[in-house]
Amino acid sequence: MNSSPSENSSPVWSTKDTSSIGADASTSGRVDAGATVPSANGRPSSCSMDVALSRFKAGASSFHTLIGELVAATEAERKALEEARRQLEEERSQWELERQRVQTILHDVEQVTLNVGGRKFTTSVNTLRNAPNPSLFNAMFSGRHKLTKDEEGCYFIDRDGRHFHDILNYLRDGHFNYPGPVLPLSDTSGSAFSGSSSFGTPAPTAADIKYLLELRAEANYYGLTGLMAAIDRFPHGLTRVARAAALNMEDSWMYEDGQDELVFTVDKPVQLLGVGLCGTEGGLTVEMELYEVDPDDYNRELATCCSAAQSFTKADGSVLRLMLPDPALLQPGKYYMLSALIKGSESYCCEECLETVIAGGVTLTFQPWESPNGTSEQRGQFPELYIRVL
Repeated sequence: MNSSPSENSSPVWSTKDTSSIGADASTSGRVDAGATVPSANGRPSSCSMDVALSRFKAGASSFHTLIGELVAATEAERKALEEARRQLEEERSQWELERQRVQTILHDVEQVTLNVGGRKFTTSVNTLRNAPNPSLFNAMFSGRHKLTKDEEGCYFIDRDGRHFHDILNYLRDGHFNYPGPVLPLSDTSGSAFSGSSSFGTPAPTAADIKYLLELRAEANYYGLTGLMAAIDRFPHGLTRVARAAALNMEDSWMYEDGQDELVFTVDKPVQLLGVGLCGTEGGLTVEMELYEVDPDDYNRELATCCSAAQSFTKADGSVLRLMLPDPALLQPGKYYMLSALIKGSESYCCEECLETVIAGGVTLTFQPWESPNGTSEQRGQFPELYIRVL
């Protein structure tokens, strides 16, 4: 049986077809770089993959740079807007303050003229109402009382008018700006005070003290407790209590074991204005407390009377003056402890201290007591105390 030609015979490749494939490839002249060129085993060429990956990395890097620039520009714009807003808020606050001041001056002022002992002062009702109770002016112009003006349209007050300008200025701004000094200085050897203050201004004269006492009496009459307290901060009537007979500037007093303390009593009511501390060749910081303590146990604090803190250097002299923010009242029959925590350089030391000192007619007795850092009634810190006799 004869088989058909297609059976049991090998396929026949056309020579024409094979040559045409080679011709097409050769006549094209190039391979598209973006195309995937098959390798002999039918997989993509590694060269094309590297090119594509390189182009991707370049694009990603450029994108990352653009994002960074955009973020930086946005941050700069945000800061500029915040600064512009801050300036705008500041200008707005200044404008609001200016508006309120102008409104107060031009619109809300009810003028009033006071005749104080024959001297006339023109101010506003709002100013006279500034002081809280028990201010006499606050009561006078509260609307609860009927006030009568004289023929010149003034309200007459039968007081000394010499001090009233200071009283009126205090009512206006709440500050007492008396140009007096703070405290006279001693010389560098620790001897008695010279006639100058700690700021180089003249020491208070008898006329200064007299005026301050008169002004305080007027402030008391008008019920201005804040002004009375401000006057009391000035050292009028200051009495220096020197308990140290000698100031040792050769040996040093170290600060390692805690507080320096001094226990004392007074036999008459006084105000404690401040204390003197031993000077230093370097610098130190003082944190001081005044306590009322148990007469039978000085370690037991009954009350905290006041506190003060200040830093000092060698330039402040051989006696460092730490003044209290407000005078502290000391009463007879009570025991008081000065306790100072001092940090910094070593200081001088006061020695040959007196156990009893009489100053300004007041007897101060320093009680036997050795503090954690060594100060006692005989030596150590606190060479001076500053009091006002009441």
